[in-house]
Amino acid sequence: MTTEKCQNFVIFYGSQTGNAEWIAKNIHQESIERGFISECYVLDDYNNKVDFSKEKVLVFVISNTGDGDPPDNSIKFFRFLRKIKSKTYLSHAKFSILGLGDTNYSNFNNTAKRLEKKLLDLGGTSFYNTGLADDAVGLESIVDPWIANFWPALANVCVQKQKDSGIDVTESIVSLSIKDNSQNTNNLQSSENDSHLTNGNKSESIKLGNKILLDLTDIVDSDQLTAIPRLPTVFCKISRLNKEKVTTPLPSFLASSSRILNTRINAVRCLTHPNAVKKTLHLELDIKDLEFSFIPGDAFEIFAPNHEVLVKGILNTLGINENMAHEEISIEAAEGIVDLPIHLKKFDSTSIFELLRYGVDLTSLPRKALLRMMADYTSDDQEKRSLFFLCSKQGSQQLNRLYEQRPTILDLLITFPSCKPPIERLLDTLPQHQPRYYSIVNSPLMNPNELHFAFNIVDYYTPNPYNIQKHGVCTTWLDKLCGYVNEMNVRTILNPNISIPIALKTNQSGFNVPSDISKPLIMIGPGTGVAPFIGFLQHRELQFLSENNDKHLGDMWLFYGCRDKEKDFLYRKELEGFVERGILKELLVAVSRAPDAGVDGKPKYVQDIMRIKGRDIFELITKKDAIIFVCGDAKGMAKGVNDALADILVEHGQMQQSEALDLLKKWLREKRYLRDLVSKL
Repeated sequence: MTTEKCQNFVIFYGSQTGNAEWIAKNIHQESIERGFISECYVLDDYNNKVDFSKEKVLVFVISNTGDGDPPDNSIKFFRFLRKIKSKTYLSHAKFSILGLGDTNYSNFNNTAKRLEKKLLDLGGTSFYNTGLADDAVGLESIVDPWIANFWPALANVCVQKQKDSGIDVTESIVSLSIKDNSQNTNNLQSSENDSHLTNGNKSESIKLGNKILLDLTDIVDSDQLTAIPRLPTVFCKISRLNKEKVTTPLPSFLASSSRILNTRINAVRCLTHPNAVKKTLHLELDIKDLEFSFIPGDAFEIFAPNHEVLVKGILNTLGINENMAHEEISIEAAEGIVDLPIHLKKFDSTSIFELLRYGVDLTSLPRKALLRMMADYTSDDQEKRSLFFLCSKQGSQQLNRLYEQRPTILDLLITFPSCKPPIERLLDTLPQHQPRYYSIVNSPLMNPNELHFAFNIVDYYTPNPYNIQKHGVCTTWLDKLCGYVNEMNVRTILNPNISIPIALKTNQSGFNVPSDISKPLIMIGPGTGVAPFIGFLQHRELQFLSENNDKHLGDMWLFYGCRDKEKDFLYRKELEGFVERGILKELLVAVSRAPDAGVDGKPKYVQDIMRIKGRDIFELITKKDAIIFVCGDAKGMAKGVNDALADILVEHGQMQQSEALDLLKKWLREKRYLRDLVSKL
């Protein structure tokens, strides 16, 4: 292979939530400033805008979705790669990969690892080590140093046309006596009373925002700070069209998309007792006039807006009045930027209010880059010092304490009231607003014109000593739309005008009820994890009862967990009915808050019952070729279930622990062990 340096390189990204895109485009912009020539494309554009087979230096920033699957905008690329068999296809190419993953999933950074293996198999050479960032502990702890050390490695394979400025992006030394760069002269301060305003509904307690508790005494000992992030790239600019925007129930990008369907809520049922720890709702959507086909195991996404009270709080804090907020605007790429981020492209004609409601994420944990940007628009010296400290290496401990409080962007603006960034800079640095995913509960054989789903209302308090109440985005919105029903197992018909925008989510994992009804199933789903299995059971029962069906019905076992049988045993009547009719062979329930739970070997969680039934599980898998389905929380439950399965294989399969874990990974690849997991609130 030639050692001559290449004139340019290409950055490809595969992004599900916008993080990989944001990182890739910042690398692209910084590379230009450092004197390199680069292009940046989404992975599925591998053949449209660039000839992948001829590029000599390739950089990939790739995230994961589901249980280690590639993002939706890279599926075509991975299909293309799988078809290539030549061992010399990329012998001319050098590459490097940055993967974004989450160790709450056992297939940690599976997409990046798969990509690296395939590129090597095709003859490619890695010029810089693969970075594997972990969202469970914070992506930046790996991403920042990976990018910092990327530039010298890139200079070994690519021509750098001008001398490096000498600025080390992640190890820069920043003096605390920084001049004020604020471009906003509005001195509006956040009122003390603003943090306690509500939307006026007695059924809600959504606060505008809370001041973040921080101990910044260590800042006195730091005259200089290191590892300050680079100031984020300016990606967009706003043009005001000087006319009031015509308001519609849905923003234009939702209303005009053929993929997004506006569904009506038919009915709601509260599945839990008013005194249960969590409130769970079951909703029925009307899809009879829509082109929407599904099978049990499929999921769909809901496009819920950010809370209106939160948006108004941000506008108020930034001094943007109602007229300005609803004025029609357009978003364009800033000078020197080729293209807008994907999530901003869809807002052709919009308003600031609409952008904050549907365009950007206002509640996720802030990136260091956001804090760095905020410092640039902060006029108070102490607040500026504090923001630089928080995004520095020395402030990592306090940043973790800030994260414990799960602050919104409004909380940050209230905590640093002299910070008045332009809306454009918030759009540059805030992640895109994400749809929320839900498993479909019902079978189309039972309800062909309806879509059912269940969810917990996300409502919790941050840990001591903060004790601040936090609310989910989508679940809070849905609870309000349904009128805050709380009577257990009473179906309530709703106003026919209540509707929500949805779209079917592409199923890549194979987490669906098998078409062969003789195939045994082991279903593990505590809490709302049971939701898709209701559809599995409905579907199989109706298939079995259909005319001319002489197939044997495979054994179906369900391991379910709740806190209290009388308060939060979801779908109890339905599940017990499946047992009585012989559809569900075994219903095994762990009650974690029963008086004897965890005492003298009594089961507390689903994994405890699995160990008790270990021999039966082993025989179902090894002798009857059963498929294992797991649905629910990725962080605790999924690991506990995986450990229990490994223990069962060790005990009843006479194998070593390492062999058992390898076998489980093999079953994951072969789709004999399927998981639908959620890791975040």
